[in-house]
Amino acid sequence: MSVRRRMAAGLVTALTVFGGGGVGTPAVAAPGVVGVVGSAVVQPVDASASPQTRAVLNWLTRLPDRGLRNRTASGFFAGYSGSAASESGKDFATQYRDVAELVDRTGQFPAVLACDYASGWNADRAPTAINADCDTELIEHAGRGGLVSVSVHLPNPVAGAAWRTPLPQSAFRQLSDPTTVAGRAWRGELDDVAAGLRRLSDAGVPVLFRPFHEMNGDWFWWGRQDPADFSALWRATYDYLTGAKGLHNLLWTYAPNCGSGVPTAHWVGRAYADVVGLDCYTADPSSITGYEKLVELGKPFAFTEIGPGSGAGGTFDYERWVNALHERFPRTAYFLAWNNEWSPARNVNGVKLMNDPWTVNRGEVDLSATGVDDPPVVYEDFESGTQGWNGWHLAAGPWQVTEWSAHGAGSLKADVDLATGPAYLNKVGPLDLSGDTVLSVDARTAPWGEQASGSRAKLYVRTGTGDASSWTWTDSGAVTVDTKATRLVLDLTKVPDRAHVREIGVEFAPAAGATGRSAVYLDDMRRGGLLAGFENGTEGWSGSGTAAGPWAVADEGAAERRTALKADVEPDRGTVHLRRTAPADLTGATVLTVAAGTASWGDQATGTTAKLYVRTGTGDSSGWTWNESSAVTVGPDGRSLRLDLAGVSDLAHVREIGVQFTPAPGATGRTAVYLDGVTRWS
Repeated sequence: MSVRRRMAAGLVTALTVFGGGGVGTPAVAAPGVVGVVGSAVVQPVDASASPQTRAVLNWLTRLPDRGLRNRTASGFFAGYSGSAASESGKDFATQYRDVAELVDRTGQFPAVLACDYASGWNADRAPTAINADCDTELIEHAGRGGLVSVSVHLPNPVAGAAWRTPLPQSAFRQLSDPTTVAGRAWRGELDDVAAGLRRLSDAGVPVLFRPFHEMNGDWFWWGRQDPADFSALWRATYDYLTGAKGLHNLLWTYAPNCGSGVPTAHWVGRAYADVVGLDCYTADPSSITGYEKLVELGKPFAFTEIGPGSGAGGTFDYERWVNALHERFPRTAYFLAWNNEWSPARNVNGVKLMNDPWTVNRGEVDLSATGVDDPPVVYEDFESGTQGWNGWHLAAGPWQVTEWSAHGAGSLKADVDLATGPAYLNKVGPLDLSGDTVLSVDARTAPWGEQASGSRAKLYVRTGTGDASSWTWTDSGAVTVDTKATRLVLDLTKVPDRAHVREIGVEFAPAAGATGRSAVYLDDMRRGGLLAGFENGTEGWSGSGTAAGPWAVADEGAAERRTALKADVEPDRGTVHLRRTAPADLTGATVLTVAAGTASWGDQATGTTAKLYVRTGTGDSSGWTWNESSAVTVGPDGRSLRLDLAGVSDLAHVREIGVQFTPAPGATGRTAVYLDGVTRWS
């Protein structure tokens, strides 16, 4: 059955749905998935990483940018694989019951399920074996829409060396040399680890692989090593598992310990780590340091282990982690809570952690939803102050704050008195919006104050000439807003005299009976113009190289509103273009976007790629300049194509706008391609 998302006009962003699709699981991601951040591709460190693995990395990279809902994935440690660990007194099957306990107590199954391949791990003596029997549970979890993490409390490969004591430098260095006894023993351990990871790979399961965790502490044999020696062993391990063992389902996760010195001291380099994180056990999560240094590395950030501090098991309040994620660590892509006495199920407010609006649990992991809320262009982002915004009928403010944001780090906030009626945040013009067809902004209220049945908000503009008494008010209509980001959208085609906008603003109207002090927020205002939505036919678009069409079709491949542009194609005939060849003036535009995809039928081989392009110039077509976006693999799940116009010459004389679809070698049969939501952004 066709899956279609209806989005506000002009707001197609990083991904849309064409034809079949739905909640993605790691084992069934579409071939050729490419991650896109803005106009840049998110590449795993392994250039041969599987499409499923790329999809997971892209999803995690974009997750914290998704507003106030579904932006941080939950995780839970399911236990050590194989025989009993003397510290816990549990074998893996018994430890796995902690997962069932978590589900029973919180009503949620974690998005990320973790296992450790060390069998018999304990404090005093080396693990007895490497065991990957937990692969069975991990594969089942992935098949149900979850993500998977594997760590290994690795046995010490140096004969006679203590498990808990860091190796001497000379012994540690030998591990990187396969000609030494220790180096051969090390590769023997990696062979056992690789066998487990291979089973996951064969099942199509990407793995957040976390070797050498807490390397900045002194309680593991790999701890507190010389940073150069540590990096050499990490890289040798990467080369062996990725190269010699051919494992391309791994996302390499660098995870130092909280409070054990500089977390980047053992950094292995951008070319050898996909994800960065911290293992943190503390009674006060808000006091954690090191987050900023790791985020600056430009990789997805996670809390790769969390739990109560020493002696706090059973009494720890997990709402402290909820507050810390919101207020201190908003770039967190996932957290992974430990089991046993550290479990959210055995402490206070674990339900709040697992059911917070930010938390993504299993069943909500949609790998197709990479960056749906990420704007192609932000008109007002409130990253650098109030940007000329004021307000009236406020209790205090407005201010630029970092306590909440829909995108980036900042937003606009004002305190309001709910008992005194509507409050307004506004910016006084003049402003010319004559080239735009849509204006939007994210709005929300604070969780405090008695909201009664809830506040309602509307985005408005006032336009006109002369004095204020003659200006015309046009608004989006009132929408109920709460602590989640709600996007208000104003169709500017309904606004008279857009060349003379005198005021832009948002009205927040509290419900009858609301009392007390609260706050309202705005973020991520966007303005743009829909060039083609295909609601009124093909709108002048045609095709070349098609088997039939194009046509405007309803309820098939539409990213916005109701219709899309469709053409039948035969891949073995080569490249196809859908285009509009008519003069257009894009002066002042900075970005052009379009949603593109293919049908689910036909043999696509390794996948069709698409490019958005414009041709500009004067005179005959031989003198026109071609400018194109990067090629992106598209499929039934759809992708947004983005062309930055900053480097495009002569935007006043755009002669053609189009999308080029290129089938992969070996593609055969008949299929279809789709476009929707061609949009210019100022």
